[in-house]
Amino acid sequence: MRSIDLVLVLDARFEGGASTAVVTEIAALLEDPDLTVGLLLIKAHLLGLPFPVHPQIRRFITEGRVVVLRPHEAWQCRLAVIHHPVVFENMPRTALPLRAEQAVLVLHHPMRDASGALQYDLPVIVQTIRASLCDDIRIAPVSAVVRKSLWPEWRFDAPVTDIDWKNLLDPREWPFDPEPKGPPLEPIIIGRHARPDPLKWPDTREEAALAYLADNPRFEVRILGGGPFLEELYGTPLPANWVVTPFGYDTVPGFLAGLDAYVYFHSSRWSEAFGRNIMEALACGLVTVLAPVFSREFGDAALYCTPSDVGPMLLELAADPEAWAAQRHRARLWVERHCDPAFARDRLRPFGLPAPSGSMASNTGATGFAAPAVQRETSKTVLFVSTNGIGVGHLTQQMAIADRLPQGLVPAFASMCLSLHVAAEQGHPVFYLPHHKHLEAESEPWNRVLAEEIFDLLRHLRPVLLAYDGTAVFGGVTAALREFPDLMSIWVRRAMWRECHRPFLDHESTFTAVIEPGELAGDLDHGPTRARRPFAYLVPPVLHIDPAARMDRAAARRHYGLEDDHLAIALQLGSGANFEMRSLRRKIIQRLLADPRVVILDIVSPLAPLPEQADTPRLRILREFPSFLTSRAMDAAVSVAGYNAFHEQLLGGIPTLFIPNEAPEMDSQLTRAQWANACGLGLILRARHDIGALDQTVARLLDDDFRAACKDRLAGLPQENGARDIAEFVTDYSAMIRTDRWPEDIYPR
Repeated sequence: MRSIDLVLVLDARFEGGASTAVVTEIAALLEDPDLTVGLLLIKAHLLGLPFPVHPQIRRFITEGRVVVLRPHEAWQCRLAVIHHPVVFENMPRTALPLRAEQAVLVLHHPMRDASGALQYDLPVIVQTIRASLCDDIRIAPVSAVVRKSLWPEWRFDAPVTDIDWKNLLDPREWPFDPEPKGPPLEPIIIGRHARPDPLKWPDTREEAALAYLADNPRFEVRILGGGPFLEELYGTPLPANWVVTPFGYDTVPGFLAGLDAYVYFHSSRWSEAFGRNIMEALACGLVTVLAPVFSREFGDAALYCTPSDVGPMLLELAADPEAWAAQRHRARLWVERHCDPAFARDRLRPFGLPAPSGSMASNTGATGFAAPAVQRETSKTVLFVSTNGIGVGHLTQQMAIADRLPQGLVPAFASMCLSLHVAAEQGHPVFYLPHHKHLEAESEPWNRVLAEEIFDLLRHLRPVLLAYDGTAVFGGVTAALREFPDLMSIWVRRAMWRECHRPFLDHESTFTAVIEPGELAGDLDHGPTRARRPFAYLVPPVLHIDPAARMDRAAARRHYGLEDDHLAIALQLGSGANFEMRSLRRKIIQRLLADPRVVILDIVSPLAPLPEQADTPRLRILREFPSFLTSRAMDAAVSVAGYNAFHEQLLGGIPTLFIPNEAPEMDSQLTRAQWANACGLGLILRARHDIGALDQTVARLLDDDFRAACKDRLAGLPQENGARDIAEFVTDYSAMIRTDRWPEDIYPR
């Protein structure tokens, strides 16, 4: 049984104000050297899409500044702070790894909305917390609005804290010039920012036009967090003096710094729990105009009126420089008095934190509360399951993710790939699942056997997460996953599908999340997955090895025994299992060797038979995996346009002649090759179409000026690796306790 002072229990995937407030709270708490802080990650039902953990919370995890409590561990703490009642709307699907002496349930949202509709059943939530985490619970509203929503229906034994658990904000991070700037010049620049949600806006176009001075030449209106929903809500065209941009949290301070005043009105159906967006505007010292409902919360820090009075009120104040400056200072002062991060530690003192050094016990029973029974330790295995393909692409992509998992998560591989040995050679446990084509088996009985094989693996390994990689989702995979509905599972699904693959989209709901690795040529992809991108987690292109981690050029060329005057050309034409390349390969080799500078490094797929060794030392046949590690030795390449090869060549800065595999069951390699050719990032040669242009195309590849220009353009591509993003996603989701399902649900809501 391990001990920790404070644990924050939350669904850390929220993008809005709740997570931003938690980030500020964590940062303030970590400044106290006497306080140890942990996170218990919950997957609640409210976010059905595969959102990653909030990036700033993830940074705390990456830096090792907080401890993440994982399923099947056993911890105790003095205080658990539960952020948002939604995390315990359902019972946890497994025993929590934590028992707390005290708990605070922070209400980030009113119990009833403006229309009186119940938003969550607080008595049930309190009982769930008592049953699973802690007996001693207190309720902490974030604002007067939330506190008011609790009465007169409070009917159970869980006291409300005397103070509100306000959102916090570090004023130093928000621009404010204390010097008086005088009244604003016309047009007066007013603005607002909020996530794109119709409830965050007035109900009618008429109200919005009044509040946001539609077509009034004396005002410019800047809106951060707009989108198509505004035109759906109010019709077109929007007022000419509205400047609308999409929401982005990183741009908020700069956006607010460009305003003279801030105006915020929302729907009559919405109850704003706190209004972090308002607090951010006040921190910047903006003259802020709000609906009267906010007066109880923000007092004299803001001005209050109806939509029709916004314009006259601002113009009147702008005519009085001293009044304008005074209002700016009142706004900033309110934030400094009510939202300083130091309050994060102050509000812990009634709970005995930070505790005297050494006061937390390290074993059960010493702290005076019942610790959870120690459960049988379960392996923290991540099971990677992949389909066959015709090469090693799916398996390589999974190894890229596995290599970036933290210590404590153990990768294991179950694959239909015939080159599974490459994972075994790196020390990973491997399980071979033969594809029905290799067995010459009928699909239906093979799927039954596959389901049993995966079921046995899941029962034996007890993985914390299953990661599936492939275009085809077989019935045996879905049947096995149905037997383990609480298991976290992700489908890493590339784009560039052909229309024949569309039926596999029906299996999205089998998985907890769908992740789509990025495609450099993604703008040209109009396949079946394009319409599903809003429902997937999109990451940059995935590479096994980061381009910067490769051997330097001199070492790589020594590795291959290349001389300074050699023109090294990599030949990587895949396994050839479903697309005839032998004849074209011979012709390409012949044409390349016609240049006396050329040395060809023919890197043969682990799945392809080795061709006969040529009688010239300028053609070297190699079996090397991963070959990207030494690719700085290459001056150019001739390659298929499979996902891995395409992105390695381009992101590795290697001028490449792409020969797409156009077999009908493949993804659209042709689209990738055409994109590279159109952008001046590579060349294309279609095996069945362009044979007459072979000499001319190879001559361009061997032209020094062409390669130099191509390398310059390739150097401008973004150097990001989505393998790291997926590894973090796997790490975080494997630590989450699920409360996103009712007991009778088969699949998550």
